[in-house]
Amino acid sequence: MKKLLISAAVLGLSLGAGAILTGSAGAQVSSKGGPIMASGNTMSIDQNTRTQTFEGQVEVLQDDARLRADKIVVTRAPGANGEGMGEVVNIVATGNVYYVTPENTMKGDMAVYTKATDDMVVTGDVILTQGQNVLTGNRVVSGVSSGITTMDARPTAGNAKGRVKAVIYPDDKKTPAKKPAQ
Repeated sequence: MKKLLISAAVLGLSLGAGAILTGSAGAQVSSKGGPIMASGNTMSIDQNTRTQTFEGQVEVLQDDARLRADKIVVTRAPGANGEGMGEVVNIVATGNVYYVTPENTMKGDMAVYTKATDDMVVTGDVILTQGQNVLTGNRVVSGVSSGITTMDARPTAGNAKGRVKAVIYPDDKKTPAKKPAQ
């Protein structure tokens, strides 16, 4: 029985996890694209739905970006000839979500990356930090490759007014006074 479980695990790794580890050249988590490395306490693969589910202290790394959550489900397109697993279609992260890039750190309840739009949407009680600047709201849409980020705050049970709030620290650099034109 133990040998059967090990064989099944090796087969699962060769069919599914290896595909997420190599990724495709396009962006998924990082604007630079490249190989993806995923880890968690458990992983399951469903060949019928082309999904890979990682649970327990999950971390997805791609170049200079990191996505952490309690659970991450990766959905893939059909592979060559409609069989197996092809490119990433979307990545859904739930529970204690952190999305970290060199420019920003986003915390929320759920994050969804969609390959077709190349957007990472973080929802829930969202906190976005960039240096000392802090923004809060209910939803952040971050264009992974474009670098364009928007935040909104739709009314929810805990936030009836649905407002985006920001604490922004001005640049400390002193700019020299301009000389008057002569």
